[in-house]
Amino acid sequence: MYFRQSHSKTIVPIIHANGPSKHEPMWDNAVNTFFSEKPQVGTMSKELTLITWSIPDERTLLQNCMEHYGLEDRLIVIPIKRPFDFLDKIRMTKKFLPKIKTKYVMGLDATDVLVCGHDNCDEVLKTFKGKEAKAVFSAEIPQWPDVDTGQGITQPHGEAPFEMGKLITELKKVRDIEKVYKWLGSPFTHLCSGCWIGETEFMTKFYDDCCDILPEGYTEETLFGGDQGFITLIAGRHYPDVILDYKSEMFLNLSQTKEGTDINLVI
Repeated sequence: MYFRQSHSKTIVPIIHANGPSKHEPMWDNAVNTFFSEKPQVGTMSKELTLITWSIPDERTLLQNCMEHYGLEDRLIVIPIKRPFDFLDKIRMTKKFLPKIKTKYVMGLDATDVLVCGHDNCDEVLKTFKGKEAKAVFSAEIPQWPDVDTGQGITQPHGEAPFEMGKLITELKKVRDIEKVYKWLGSPFTHLCSGCWIGETEFMTKFYDDCCDILPEGYTEETLFGGDQGFITLIAGRHYPDVILDYKSEMFLNLSQTKEGTDINLVI
């Protein structure tokens, strides 16, 4: 079983059913097919640390996936407070990254990600090493938060952080940077924070920078698209050291994709 990104004709190692796509029959079919297949012994380079984020005592799809390959002991679960605090995800990642000893680190969301091959973490690492970037984030079709419609963004008012106007202005500039991926012929043009890989030293500084722009006392996803708005801003500041996987060579986000036009599930 595998997914192909139709525009680049790429068979994608890691699949992220972000947003409403996790509730689609195609995703249920993919997950059921994955776990019905005979388990294979997985491999993961000693150069790579794999992290995710989850509420304590929650059993997740990614954990089950890595168990399927006999690699669950290689997955580091960073605990996030209950109820889920999207900005705590950034703060806890900043706290954990300096502890990592490997040269590379990969972050994958916990509840809606499949690694579709026993050696696909290594395949992602190999592809990343072929890039000149210091970090690569997955790319998606919709923008979140959306500066055009205002979805996922708290507009400046008396109850909002005083920085909101400045953050929105900078996000508009980053959306202009992302247009380069459209010029390159891909509809996957916007950053998604649910899947990424990077050099550990660089990502440690990256998440330091993210924490520097977080407003205190806010946890709602609709403030600035959860963690994604803040990460998008810092990625824009670090372009081209940070780029998007617009060809889905490493990661495929399923949100707002159309089967047959954007993606194909092959079973």
